[in-house]
Amino acid sequence: MTDIILHHYDLSPFAEKARLMFGIKGLAWKGVQIPLVMPKPDLMPLTGGYRRTPVMQIGADIFCDTRLIAEELERRFDGPSLMAGGLGLANVVSGFAEEKLFWAVAGLVVGTNADRFPMAFHEDRAKMRGGSGNVNLDKLKAASGMQVEQLRPQLGWAADLFRDGRSFLAGETAGLADLTLHHPLWFLKNSGGEAAAVLDDYPALPAFMARVEAIGHGEMSEMSAAEALDVATNASPEAGRGVAANAEGWKAGDAMAVMPTDYARDPVVGELTGYGGNAITVLRNDDRVGAVAVHFPRVGYALRRAG
Repeated sequence: MTDIILHHYDLSPFAEKARLMFGIKGLAWKGVQIPLVMPKPDLMPLTGGYRRTPVMQIGADIFCDTRLIAEELERRFDGPSLMAGGLGLANVVSGFAEEKLFWAVAGLVVGTNADRFPMAFHEDRAKMRGGSGNVNLDKLKAASGMQVEQLRPQLGWAADLFRDGRSFLAGETAGLADLTLHHPLWFLKNSGGEAAAVLDDYPALPAFMARVEAIGHGEMSEMSAAEALDVATNASPEAGRGVAANAEGWKAGDAMAVMPTDYARDPVVGELTGYGGNAITVLRNDDRVGAVAVHFPRVGYALRRAG
């Protein structure tokens, strides 16, 4: 079977979510370290412009966004299910944990550690959010107090989920919903200092995190970016899954641009080969690797006609 390849960096909270998916499934996988900031010259040939972390590669098929990565792992691989409590629970938790909670955590972590991050990091993240890239470190630091105000009630809500003594959100079995709640907390804890200390007032959360982290990351081995590009070059994308009849007017073969609807809105241009269920697929050709299929979730991503 073709290797699972994860393009990630160690400190990425969303990559930690994906790594724990491999742990639940008990999978072996290859890890390719990518830069924290643009440019990412060895990732762009695969994604066509998508720059978020992580990205999963299987042959010449490229899967973007951890929600779709989870569904693809569940589709392809037997073993323990990622869907304890159901996909609906995971997506409802995502609406809380990966939006308000995550951005409050990120604001606090970056604000309290502003001087520890290189300016290139701050500028890159400002551009991701649609800004000019100009950064005022004093404002970032000053905003951390507001982030704590926003974060504490949300941590209280999260802790309340375990008030009845359950181990995981769906009971005694970990699933995608738990990994979705865990990774913003993991980012907070790993930041250290005064940001991480906020967790001390909610002991149910560190206990929950310890249970999740005991899952591990499966069996990981390193792969170079060059080797991953060679894998794509020597493979062919899987056949497109077709365009559903109720595809909002899109047709197979349409030249499309796909982009996130919130931030890092870099378009990926290609030929539409899949639209239905929870996924969008565009087929693109790259001078470096040839034909690749890039897959996105439908929710949170917009289609536009190319050009």
